[in-house]
Amino acid sequence: MIVTIGTNDTLASPGAQLDYYQSVIDRMGRAAVDGFARLYVMPQTGHGLSGTNYTSDGDGRTIPSLPIPNRYDHVGLLIDWVENGVAPGKSVTVTAGDRSLPLCSYPEYPRYREGALASASSYACASSQGK
Repeated sequence: MIVTIGTNDTLASPGAQLDYYQSVIDRMGRAAVDGFARLYVMPQTGHGLSGTNYTSDGDGRTIPSLPIPNRYDHVGLLIDWVENGVAPGKSVTVTAGDRSLPLCSYPEYPRYREGALASASSYACASSQGK
């Protein structure tokens, strides 16, 4: 099972989905859940997993509106997992035009390291629980 949720989804509560997935991990253990499920969280995207960045930076300056990277071969990942036994990675690269970002398996999130902001290679999946 591969599930991708958007943090700005107003139809299906992302908080409730995260709570449910965490309850499955708590009950079964991360290793068991990793054997059959991935949950990817896409920041700033809605129910259809589309969205755009904010149009001002941290200093209040106007910046261009760009689509949030949200494209990846989710069907190919699922087919490879089910038919070939190759589980998806804990990080999948999503794209939009010339921009890319890592999509990390919950509870990890993409943490900026260094380099171009619009390149997945500038980020690493980090634990949101400080582990």
